[in-house]
Amino acid sequence: MTITPPISLAAVLPELCVLLGGCAVLLMGQAGSAAVRRQSPWVALLSLAAALAVAMLSANASGGWLAVAGSVGSGLAIGSLVPFVRISALELGILLTLANWSGSRDRERGEFLSMMLFSLCGLLLVAACDNFLLLFLALELVSIPTYIMVVLSRTHARALEAGTKYFYLGALSAAVMGYGFSFLYGVAETASISAAAPVLAEALEDPATLRGGLAVVGLVLAVGGVLFKLAAFPMHFYVADVYQGSSSPVAGLLGFVPKLAGVLALFKLLGLTYLWTGDSAAVFWLVWIVALLSMTVGNVLALRQTNIKRMLAYSGIAHAGYMLVGVLAGPDAGSGVHRDGIAFLGDGTAAVLYYVVVYGIANLGAFVVLGLLRQRRAACETLRDVAGLMRREPALALLLALAMFTLMGLPPAPGFWGKLGLFGSALAAAGDAPAGYGFWLVTLVVLAVLNSALAAAYYLRVIAAVLVYENDRPAASTQREAEHIGALLCGFMILIFAFYPSVLLTPSQVATRELREAVQVSLEHREQARAGPGVPPLIEMRTDVAASPPSQ
Repeated sequence: MTITPPISLAAVLPELCVLLGGCAVLLMGQAGSAAVRRQSPWVALLSLAAALAVAMLSANASGGWLAVAGSVGSGLAIGSLVPFVRISALELGILLTLANWSGSRDRERGEFLSMMLFSLCGLLLVAACDNFLLLFLALELVSIPTYIMVVLSRTHARALEAGTKYFYLGALSAAVMGYGFSFLYGVAETASISAAAPVLAEALEDPATLRGGLAVVGLVLAVGGVLFKLAAFPMHFYVADVYQGSSSPVAGLLGFVPKLAGVLALFKLLGLTYLWTGDSAAVFWLVWIVALLSMTVGNVLALRQTNIKRMLAYSGIAHAGYMLVGVLAGPDAGSGVHRDGIAFLGDGTAAVLYYVVVYGIANLGAFVVLGLLRQRRAACETLRDVAGLMRREPALALLLALAMFTLMGLPPAPGFWGKLGLFGSALAAAGDAPAGYGFWLVTLVVLAVLNSALAAAYYLRVIAAVLVYENDRPAASTQREAEHIGALLCGFMILIFAFYPSVLLTPSQVATRELREAVQVSLEHREQARAGPGVPPLIEMRTDVAASPPSQ
C-alpha cells in the first residue's frame, strides 16, 4: 500500500529547514555542556543558509522536483508571492541571527534563537496560506515566539513588563482576528481563501443584506486583528514600551517580521473584496482612516521623544500608515509608468513589499548600532548618549546616520524610492478611481507627504546628535564581531538598494503578479454580473500560476 503525504514536502522544504533548525537549536540550549550551547548560533545560521539556498534554487527552477507551483495540499499554495517572501525573509533572518549572536545569556541562548527561527517559519507560512485556519495559526506562530523573545532579551523588570503588555494585547488581537475569520467562514461556507473570494466579494456588494452585513463585520474584525501585527492605529499602544523594554536587536526583529506578516495577511484579506475595483466603500474608508491616523499619531508622538528606541517605535506606527497608502492604491494592471524596471507610478502592492523590506533593513541597522554602543557600561538609548559618536566611532556613526536617512526617505536613499512608489501608485489609482474615491486618495497622498516632512524633524535630530554634537564622554562600541558584521551588512544592503533600486523593485513587481491578475478577473466578473443573466459564474481566484523567478 502506498501512503501519499497530505502535502508536497518539496514545496515546503525551506520552511522545514527553518523549523528543524529551530528544534535543533532549542535542544542544544538544554545541553549541560556550555561548549554545545555556544554552537547554537552556528546551527541557526546554517539552517537559514540552507533554507535560503533551497528557496533560491526553487525560485529559479524551470523543472524538476523543486519547481513547485499552485496548490500543494493542506491549505497551502505556492504563488508568485512566496519566492519573494522566502528570499527576503531568510536574508533578513541571517542578519537577525548575526545581530542576536550574543544578545542573550548563555543558558537561554538556544531558547532565544529557536524562538526567532519559529517566528521566521511562521512568516514563510503566511505567504503560502490559502486557508483561513492555517492563516490564523501562521500569524500566531509569528507572534507567540516574539513574546518570549522580549522577555528573554533583557534581565531587568522592564523586559518582563514589556513582554506582559505585548502578550495580553496580542491575545486580544488574536481573539478579534479569529472571531472575524469565523464570520468569513460562515458566509463563504469554506475555509479556502481562494474559493471564498468570489462568494465574499459578491456578498460585500450588498452590505444591507444579512450575508453582506456579516461579511463586513467579519472583514473589519479580521483586518483589525491584523493591524496589531503592523502596529498601526489603534492597535499601537504597546509599541513604545515593548521596544524600550526589549533589547535592541529584538526591537529590530519586531520592526520587520510581524510587519511583513501583517502586510501579507492584508493582501489576502483585501483580495476577498472589490476594494481594488472601487466597489467596497466600507473597507476603503476603514483603511483610509487607519492610514491617516497611523501616520499622524506616530509622527506627533515620535517628535516628542528623546529616547531613540521609543522614537523609532513611534515612527514604526507612521511607517505602517505609509504602507497602508500603497495597500489602498492596490495592484496595478499594467498602466503604470515604468523605466528600466522601476515602477514610479505603478503597483502599490509591489511598492509596499519593497518598502517593508527596506524599512526592516534600515530599522534593524539602527537598532544593531544602538545595541553595540555602551556608555559607562550602560546601554545607549537617548540622544545625549549618542552625541559625539562620530569622534569616537565614525563607522557606527555613519551607519546610524545612513539608517536615519533611509527611514526619512531622503533621495537617493532606498526609502525615497519606496515612498515614491507608495505615493505615486496612489496618485495613479486616483486617476482611474470611481467618482468620489480619487479626491480622497489624492488628499491622503498630500497628508502623507506632509507627515513625511514632519518625520524629517526627529530623524534629523538623531543625525545631528551623531554627526555634529559633542559629548565629553562619547559612547564606545563593544567588541562583538558578529554584531559588527550584521551592522555592516545592513549598511551595505542599504547602499545597494539606493543606487540599484531595481534589484529589489523588479522582484517585488513579479511577486504581486497574481494580485494584478486577480483584480482583472474581478473586474471582468463584476461587469458580467451587472450585464444580467446568461453570463458565466464567478471564477475562483487563481492560485496555480507558476511563480516567476525573482532577480533578487
